Amino acid sequence: MILAGDVGGTKTRLALYDVQQKQYTRKDTETFASRDYSSLEEVVTAFLRSRRVRVECACLGVPGPVMNGEVEVTNLPWRLSERRLSQATGIARFRLVNDLVATMAAVPHLKKTELQVLHPGKGADLTAGPCAVLAPGTGLGQAFLTWKDGEPQIHPSEGGHVDFAATDDEQVELYRHLRDRFGRVSYERVLSGPGLVNIYSFLRDRGFAAEPPELKARLAGEDPAAVISAAGMRGEFELCVKALDMFAAILGAQAGNLVMSLLATGGVFLGGGIPPKIAPKLAEGLTVRAYLNKGRLSNIVMDTPLSIIKDDHAALLGAASIAASL
Repeated sequence: MILAGDVGGTKTRLALYDVQQKQYTRKDTETFASRDYSSLEEVVTAFLRSRRVRVECACLGVPGPVMNGEVEVTNLPWRLSERRLSQATGIARFRLVNDLVATMAAVPHLKKTELQVLHPGKGADLTAGPCAVLAPGTGLGQAFLTWKDGEPQIHPSEGGHVDFAATDDEQVELYRHLRDRFGRVSYERVLSGPGLVNIYSFLRDRGFAAEPPELKARLAGEDPAAVISAAGMRGEFELCVKALDMFAAILGAQAGNLVMSLLATGGVFLGGGIPPKIAPKLAEGLTVRAYLNKGRLSNIVMDTPLSIIKDDHAALLGAASIAASL
């Protein structure tokens, strides 16, 4: 049996997988509130204690760059170590990877029904070239894969922290607004939950439309990113609709940038918590138009598929596939 995990600042999900002829079957899954535990070792041992199974190998996707088998988890007071986790669980083959590496590793195993195609390109041939994942959620994650002897090679990336590049006058104003506030503007400042709030704040402060008292109260009392995205999807408030439109366009532009930067002709896949929730917005056309707008080399992007990962357990599946290779 394989232990797979998806570790986050809010919740940690662990699962057991059975693998037969490279077919992965998730047998058992449990979600833990991360902040209720003093360490990841405590979470994993609690999961395994209630299940009498023999685990042969394990892989957990974690937020942050993994260096020499160790990582300090973003938004949690945990410092993780493959060695300590192996000792605590008795699992000799134990791997920690960046959470987007886990998501990227899932892509070759996803079924067509677990993807929503926004732009078909020349067709779904992953082996046509490198592939990339772009995943806005609490932050902005990226990863990519290449192929060697027919097998995927997964590569981590901190590309969400590269400099934001505006593509029209309105985005230039957004950049200036955020530069004045933060000093430096990365893509994560706009393509994430907090980034959507940043776009909304820019539009409100610029006077694009008035902020109704009802909306102001909801933003103060609830998760503002969730309020903005849900209202934008319903077409409820001008500010929210416009903020979501800008978000969708910038997301498409950065997805196209990945095609150009990596020659990711095998496809770009939108993961993370946000794209599945706003899939109808991403399918309206703004995202794909921005994706394809690459000037003299637009033909490369035109041939490259762009899809949304709909499977909420993709990171677990990818972690299981990495564990199986240990």
